[in-house]
Amino acid sequence: MIRVALLSRWHVHADDYAREASKNPSIAITVVWDEDPARGKRWADELGVDFENSLEYTLAREDVDAVIVDTPTAMHKEVILAAAKAKKHIFSEKVLALTEEDVEDIFTSVDEHNVSLMLSLPRLNDPTYLYAEQALQEGLLGELTSIRCRLEHGGALPTESHPNGWLPSHFFNKEQCGGGALIDLGAHPIYLTNRFGGDAVSLYADMASYTDKPVDDHATVIVRYASGATATIEAGFIASKSPFILELHGTDGTILVEERSLRIQSTHLDESGWITPELPEQAPSAMSQWVAHIENGEEPRITREDMRLLTRINEAAIQSSEAGKRIELGNKKHTTV
Repeated sequence: MIRVALLSRWHVHADDYAREASKNPSIAITVVWDEDPARGKRWADELGVDFENSLEYTLAREDVDAVIVDTPTAMHKEVILAAAKAKKHIFSEKVLALTEEDVEDIFTSVDEHNVSLMLSLPRLNDPTYLYAEQALQEGLLGELTSIRCRLEHGGALPTESHPNGWLPSHFFNKEQCGGGALIDLGAHPIYLTNRFGGDAVSLYADMASYTDKPVDDHATVIVRYASGATATIEAGFIASKSPFILELHGTDGTILVEERSLRIQSTHLDESGWITPELPEQAPSAMSQWVAHIENGEEPRITREDMRLLTRINEAAIQSSEAGKRIELGNKKHTTV
């Protein structure tokens, strides 16, 4: 049994992870800590577990083997390093950290203290992604030439019941979040296009606020890859009925994904026109992969490279938008051109 401490209810998905952990037969939630003590105490009471005011005391408890981190993004490095030092396994909501340097510091600490680290990147486990990945590997699209991935909802739009939008107000706090729509919703298109595109060499980003929030409520990033392919990444909080869209275009075919449906055209398939193929099964969730790694040493599908490159693109996109220039991507340093 993996005994887990829930570290903060700040993120909108904190309750989702608590529910998933509660349903996992290998996990037992034992304690809650929150940087907002009143919020944390309410959560602990709802779950019927202990509440701790002190993060240090929480991590020192003998009935804590692992932690689920849903703190403000800006606190990730501090909290995750403390958990690693206390030899607790770590599950976190994206992004892992705000800078690539901080990501590397986390990796170093995790290795030093021999604990498992997992970041929730759920669309890498989706049947549409799994099919598209296999189709590319089999050459059904030929050489990949362009990608478009879009994810948007209306969380920043005023409604009668939520005059400032249904997202919690702290999601527009730049100091806590490190950004807005791109770092939150845009994370999904970013890690997907990172997987499909390969080595990204440069990008240009435009990040703006239609609702005059202090962070971007919509953003577009154009990424260029070493292969010559390009990707257009779109994310926003200002479109109430916008579906998830993924387009993969190649020299020999195209894949179109809308929400959870996929169709393909390819010169390598016998049928002409659009085909709706049978999709593979859903892959295990990030939390299930984390548990399997802790218990059995199974290597997860979600990798450190996914975590690193997610932050790399976000960090460079902010630099690009602020400078109004294309950013060249090196291993760790970014330069404007």
